[in-house]
Amino acid sequence: MLIDLYQFIQEEQASKVLAPTLETKEFRLKDSTYDVVDCDLKLSLRNAGKKVVDCKLSGTVDLMIPCDLCLEPVLSKIDIDFDKELDMNKSMEEKIEELDEECFLVDNSLDVDALIHNEILVNLPMKVLCKDDCKGICRKCGMNLNMGSCKCDQAELDPRMSKILDVFNQFKEV
Repeated sequence: MLIDLYQFIQEEQASKVLAPTLETKEFRLKDSTYDVVDCDLKLSLRNAGKKVVDCKLSGTVDLMIPCDLCLEPVLSKIDIDFDKELDMNKSMEEKIEELDEECFLVDNSLDVDALIHNEILVNLPMKVLCKDDCKGICRKCGMNLNMGSCKCDQAELDPRMSKILDVFNQFKEV
């Protein structure tokens, strides 16, 4: 969704309140895709004068993110709270120089989808667990250990003891 800010900054004391939604039902990253379950956002725009727009975006986006241990999908609420003044007077070079690259501003338009995508990206949780005591999956057979135990040999040998184990296997009585 693109919002033309050129007309907006021409009117003094202009303000808008919108309820934007994501146009796509998937949130894509370089190597993963998450389903968007719900999007409850509120976007407020206010002309602050002198080609400055006060932009506020708040609300939540619900994503289905796989558990980091067992890979079961987990409903994750992403809280979004964005509040910034958009200065339409600055050139792209000035924004880059001030390390204030706003990729959601395209010429005189606000790309709401890009803004929402950036805010979700910034607020994604570092680790997602289906429950605090998640057991994960078996490294050998891939079974979800939360559903039950598998028949795999779970003994993990210390690699430093491999030479001694070889000696014992050579002299094993038949």
